[in-house]
Amino acid sequence: MQPPERNDSLNEAGLGDSMLAIRAKDVSKLYKIYPKARQRVLDMLFGGSRAQEFWALRDVNLEVARGTTVGIIGANGAGKSTLLKVLTGISQPTEGTVDVRGRIASLLELGAGFHHELSGYENIRLNCSVLGMSDEEIAERTPKIIEFSELGDFLERPVKTYSSGMYVRLGFAVASTIDPDVLFVDEALSVGDEYFRGKCINRLNEIRERGKTVVFVSHEMAAVRTLCQTVVYLDQGRVAAQGTASEVADEYLRRSHARGNKTYQAVNTRTSTYPRWGSGEIRVDTAEVLGPDGQPTHSLQPDQPFAIRLRYEATGAVENPVFGIAIYRVDGVLVQINNNQWREDPIEVHGVKAGEKGEVTMSVDRLPFLQGNYYISTFVYDHSKAAPTPVDHREHALTFQIIDTKRWQHGLMQLDSRWRIERAKADGGRETLVWPREG
Repeated sequence: MQPPERNDSLNEAGLGDSMLAIRAKDVSKLYKIYPKARQRVLDMLFGGSRAQEFWALRDVNLEVARGTTVGIIGANGAGKSTLLKVLTGISQPTEGTVDVRGRIASLLELGAGFHHELSGYENIRLNCSVLGMSDEEIAERTPKIIEFSELGDFLERPVKTYSSGMYVRLGFAVASTIDPDVLFVDEALSVGDEYFRGKCINRLNEIRERGKTVVFVSHEMAAVRTLCQTVVYLDQGRVAAQGTASEVADEYLRRSHARGNKTYQAVNTRTSTYPRWGSGEIRVDTAEVLGPDGQPTHSLQPDQPFAIRLRYEATGAVENPVFGIAIYRVDGVLVQINNNQWREDPIEVHGVKAGEKGEVTMSVDRLPFLQGNYYISTFVYDHSKAAPTPVDHREHALTFQIIDTKRWQHGLMQLDSRWRIERAKADGGRETLVWPREG
């Protein structure tokens, strides 16, 4: 077995031992992958190596100070969950050492640590006992756990009947109420509803303010920016960047932007299996999203200019074709539909003949959509007929993504809003705050 390559991109912070909550030095984690189960048995009986080696972590160095909230971000498969399992002691590192100081609590995989046949009440006692709490401590903390979880009568039922959101409520209530010195949270909050996520974020801030340490894994950059003082970015098991939440989140989104371009380019070159219908005299076989530089892209950012360009070729005559574009969110929600005729002064196209080729471009000065995955459907209809007749209607012609590096707004659309706050202060003074700022 060869040890993993060393990564010296992360310099140790040099914190004094008394200030440290977590130290991980040269941590690597190897998994052996067997194509068939019997090959694992043969290795155990006769030795040798019939497995492929996969390094989930490679020479990770971390020093986390007490009283801080640290975010761990990265794409799926980057090693985030593996790192948390190593830090919490669930999994032992193949190489390196880990030192986590104080009482540890964690909320990792949904349902982990619960006995599914026991009730919520029984699981509260079981989890507290496993964490080393005395009967007196359990009796003191249980009402607080019950209150925070807001599960009511469901606590009398076996947890195997719980929804994923109820698991999160119970798990987070236990993990955060036992007053841990270090709390690990792995993406579980994304399962809960908006109200409970807000409660959890407030609780995480309270834990930090009491001088405790929180390690928080998330794909939600807004939560990372809000909660975390420092962030570690993992990429293929290595530390790719570390620093302030803003700096590292921006670096992660820049790399995601570049990776998304490659990914969606590959997706869009595959043979489409989505519906396509029409009489066929005009075919739109090329659809492209153009970025601010006018070049084709599959990844955009809000508030920037963009365009959608269609290239067509006519194999027959169409008297009055209308070209249209529909933009959908990935879940099928119609975001916007547009064509060259729906306007006060329509663009009229007449007399298309076989052999004609052309381009149709719809340009927008400022992209109003927020972060997410989207797709485009294109259509050409002949409006010279008694009813518009489909010539080439193509569903899901192109897929693209929008990455929002700022995340100042949430939802579907970006609004150019103005804000005004007027204050009559208790000391008799008055203050008016406006945005955008005047002057």
